[in-house]
Amino acid sequence: MAKTDLTFTELDTALGGGALTLERDDIKISVKAITRDTYDNLSNEGVVEFIYKLRAACTTAQDVANAALPDGEEALSSFPAFTFSPPADGLVTVTQSQTVQIPLNTQSVIGTSV
Repeated sequence: MAKTDLTFTELDTALGGGALTLERDDIKISVKAITRDTYDNLSNEGVVEFIYKLRAACTTAQDVANAALPDGEEALSSFPAFTFSPPADGLVTVTQSQTVQIPLNTQSVIGTSV
């Protein structure tokens, strides 16, 4: 058997708890809980930081979930570690990737396993 996805609980735990909430049949993500920034409208910038931190939490959640797998079970490998460039002018370039398998039926997207 292979782990092919994360639960929203696993992701919320990696985010520190409280970033995800369930309202009726909809899971909502608090940008403020993830970035620790305040926003007053949708025209505020902050998407790059939000996606970076959300993606970092996905890697953490994947690592924790994989560590708990029984021996012999294939680990989820959809969120590999970031790669970092050498520092230049006080900055590093961070590359993030995500790997998924998409069946011909694109309504069912699952993660990859190693």
